[in-house]
Amino acid sequence: MRKTFVKTVTKFMREDSSIFFLTADMGYGLLEGLAQEFPDRFLNVGVSEANSVGIAAGLALSGYKVVFYAQAAFATMRCFEQIRLDIASNNLDINIVGTSAGFALSQYGVSHFALEDVGLMRLLPNMKIFCPGDLYETESATEYIMTNKGPSYLRIGRMSGGPDINIHREKPSSVTGLLKMKDGKDLVIIASGTMLIKALSVSEMLEKGGISSSVFSMPTVKPAEKRAIAKLRKFPLVVIIEEHFITGGAGSAVSEILWDGRSGPKLLRLGCPDLFPHVAGSREDLLRRCGLSVEKMVSSIKLNLKNNGK
Repeated sequence: MRKTFVKTVTKFMREDSSIFFLTADMGYGLLEGLAQEFPDRFLNVGVSEANSVGIAAGLALSGYKVVFYAQAAFATMRCFEQIRLDIASNNLDINIVGTSAGFALSQYGVSHFALEDVGLMRLLPNMKIFCPGDLYETESATEYIMTNKGPSYLRIGRMSGGPDINIHREKPSSVTGLLKMKDGKDLVIIASGTMLIKALSVSEMLEKGGISSSVFSMPTVKPAEKRAIAKLRKFPLVVIIEEHFITGGAGSAVSEILWDGRSGPKLLRLGCPDLFPHVAGSREDLLRRCGLSVEKMVSSIKLNLKNNGK
């Protein structure tokens, strides 16, 4: 996903001399080509994310379209006040790109986990949020933020089961709304970001047990597509899967739309529980501990259906 993002940004920087790229001590191998090609529009600020946001704001106020690239945990949490005051409140044309989101940096522990980032960015007026689930969605989301004005947060994590791949058969024409991956009738699964590949595996395992599920990808968390989500009220159960705390992320966005004072379907939000995971290890082990392995998610869905008489 990171390579796809950089490749797409490079293309836009070749076409538009007003794009400026900032990073906070990130991606030396990945960003070397970009830095060499655009030495006057590339700046590595070092381990100084809050300062980077201030510089980004100054550049944006000077007429540049700015990309700020850093690890998700530090790009959002370390400098939240600066993002709130400098970027969001002024509605500046700055694209924050948080890489290594979720449990991607699993070996470093809680300081490097990014499980609150989407929730924080959702709080900010003017901020758009994109959580792509494969390479095609990453490319489309990058194209969107580079061709639209205003602040945005692009969340890049790591897919499961090997190198990042394309799950869609072709690149989506848009990353807004819900992208249908599979049809089913008993329930619907909405996957946010890197959990898309696991959501499809969950659906396949449920199907072996005679349970039919629709699967949608939700690459745009904010603004959430209200009309598309509202149509899901026809399903008895809506499941939202995300590599994020269950509070504040895609699950909260969906629930706020489905439960807007009217009756709605049963909701099952599968994410990290409201506890700090004070362990380190592999990403797969951390997901399993949070109930986000394919087997545990299938069990949670089956139990929920059983309790509701399905």
